[in-house]
Amino acid sequence: MATMTRTQLTVRPLLQADIRRARQVQRAAYGADTPGTPFERELRNGLAQYLAAVEVTPAGAPPALAVPPRQGSVMRLLHRLVATPDGTDVLLGYAGAWFTHDQLHIVTVAVDPHAQHHGVASALLLACYDLALEAGSRTIALEVRLSNERAQRLYTRFGFERTGRLRAYYSNNGEDAIVMVTPDLAAPAHRDHMAALRSELAAGG
Repeated sequence: MATMTRTQLTVRPLLQADIRRARQVQRAAYGADTPGTPFERELRNGLAQYLAAVEVTPAGAPPALAVPPRQGSVMRLLHRLVATPDGTDVLLGYAGAWFTHDQLHIVTVAVDPHAQHHGVASALLLACYDLALEAGSRTIALEVRLSNERAQRLYTRFGFERTGRLRAYYSNNGEDAIVMVTPDLAAPAHRDHMAALRSELAAGG
């Protein structure tokens, strides 16, 4: 696996130029029969925020496509473009969230199958968590397929709890969705949990 001197995973806003690659990731992660995300419309939606997890590769170094995040805060570079004239960046995954009155609703998370199990989804979830804090949201909510136990375990690790079930939620196959919501983001126990998790992930855990 490449070291961080050759590549770096970071999170930034999803750009118009990323849409073609984001669609490729979506099809690879969820299949061609999954309804496509209207990225162009979502990027114009003032109540939505889409994030891209990209691997930055200096010139002359082959992309690793699998480097865990090593920075203390994934939002530190959120408003910076990560590509440089001498290097390239590869979009490995993305997440989309909608802002409501007091809740951040994560509507999609997708990671290229070749880059899974290397911290990409965790980096995106941390970025969404930071977005929620910056917006003053009380909680974060999402839906996940009933059959996607691996994703449910990841969300549980981030403090999400099952709060309901939506029958036949997914239009492509009629599968149920599990609704998961975090505790109050301001609760000291949850803040301590997220701080410990951030440190663990930054250390490559």
